[in-house]
Formats: sequence, structure tokens, C-alpha cells
Amino acid sequence: MKMKTAMAASILLFFLLASLAAATRHTVSDTTNNIRLPSDVGGAQPEAARPWDCCDNLERSLITIFPPFYRCNDEVEQCAAACQECVEAPGDFPRGVYVCNDWYQTADPGPFCTERPWGDCCDTALCTKTDPPTCRCADEVEACAAACKECEMVESSEPPRYVCQDRFTGQPGPSCTPDT
Repeated sequence: MKMKTAMAASILLFFLLASLAAATRHTVSDTTNNIRLPSDVGGAQPEAARPWDCCDNLERSLITIFPPFYRCNDEVEQCAAACQECVEAPGDFPRGVYVCNDWYQTADPGPFCTERPWGDCCDTALCTKTDPPTCRCADEVEACAAACKECEMVESSEPPRYVCQDRFTGQPGPSCTPDT
């Protein structure tokens, strides 16, 4: 008998808690606790300015989220205007160079400062697995880019084709051929 009474009391308590939760639930018209989207205020929120203009020494955060966080570790004479935390570059003595210590969340961390020797794109990039990687582009092209210092002709190619043998420390850049 005691077991039946205890079970009936627990069922009654469950229904009381469920009805209390339903009574305190907010309605759709009550917007004080709802999540607001940028589209609710009539337009997208402006994205904060990237804290660097360009970056060769980009560091990606180990936190696996999208979009990821990036920090530019380039040593510069003066940080970009959008940089919030400009600190003196580490070293044994003051060198007069600075690093922007800001982390910036974006899918597009911006352009490189140094031009890649093979140009803006590469379909066949050969890179080391270091961070940052050292890459070379094995694309056979009609003419090497102006920035290429070591341009070699591909043997027995008709018409003549060339490959830039220069190496670049950093990401190889986008693919020249669009994905299908």
C-alpha cells in the first residue's frame, strides 16, 4: 500500500511540475527573451574591420569552430588602425617592430602581403606539412609570373610550357580551375 501511495504522489508531483513549467513558458509575442537575428533589426550587423591589411605569417586558432579565429604574427613598424592590441615584437632588446595581438574570427583572413612567385592561383601545389607550409607550384603555364625568379621550361612541351621552381612560405593560394 505504501508503494502505491508513493507512486501516486510522484506522478502527481510530475504533473504539477509540468503544468507549472507550461504556465511560466513565454509566448511567441513576448520578445524580451527571444533570440534576435540580424534580419530582425532590418539588416545585417556590420563586421568589425580586420585588424591587419595583409598578412604573411597567419596563425589559425586551435579552437575548431566556424568561422575560425586568426591572428597575424607579422612584425611591422606600425600596426593597422583596426588593431586593438598592438604589442612590441618579442626579442632580446627593443627593436622598434610590433605585432598585432588581436584574434579575428572570419572565413576570409585577407590577402598575403608578399606576392606568391607563381601568381594568384595554383592547381598543383606541392607543400610541406609544416605550419606555415613551404610550397611550390607545379602548374605548367605559358609564361611564368613576373615574381618568379627560377622559371624552367618543361622538356618536350609543344607549345613551350614553363614551371616556376620558386618556393614560398605560406599557403599556396586558391585553385586556378574552379571546382565543378
